[in-house]
Amino acid sequence: MPHKEDDHDDDHDDHDDDHEHDEFHLEIHRAVDELGKYAIEIEIEGTVRKERIIKMIEETMHDATVRCMERGADMVGHTKSILECREGSIMSSLIDMNLPIKIKDGVSDGDVTDAKYILHVIVHGIWDDKVRECSLETVPAVFDRLGIKYKVIADYYDIEKSVAHHL
Repeated sequence: MPHKEDDHDDDHDDHDDDHEHDEFHLEIHRAVDELGKYAIEIEIEGTVRKERIIKMIEETMHDATVRCMERGADMVGHTKSILECREGSIMSSLIDMNLPIKIKDGVSDGDVTDAKYILHVIVHGIWDDKVRECSLETVPAVFDRLGIKYKVIADYYDIEKSVAHHL
């Protein structure tokens, strides 16, 4: 029988492309780092005073993170947000519940119009589905309390990736 050279790439036929490998690599890191992650993108309707926008940013970041901690997260990974509007942008960051939220404000005083807000919560000790749940409870509570009209335009949650760690 003729000798056939081993082709070490033959054992990778079950991978359609690098995308599957990257997803598998991500799952391994998720299992090791035990970080729960979730992001939501919101369109703010109408014109809102900047002071109320700053309060909304601080409260959504703080409250979503606190809810995660109450549901089993043991450490803040990084809660961050960005608000973009006609007047500029506001970026914010929370890395420790004992420190104030850092805000980089690029909006002049006055009103904020045509705003889009992205909230991204990363915590240690609970999974994406719980982080999503906490965030989705926080958003309407804060926005309604402050009288800010909004609509969710993107929910960055992948059920298959999030649930995979339970299998």
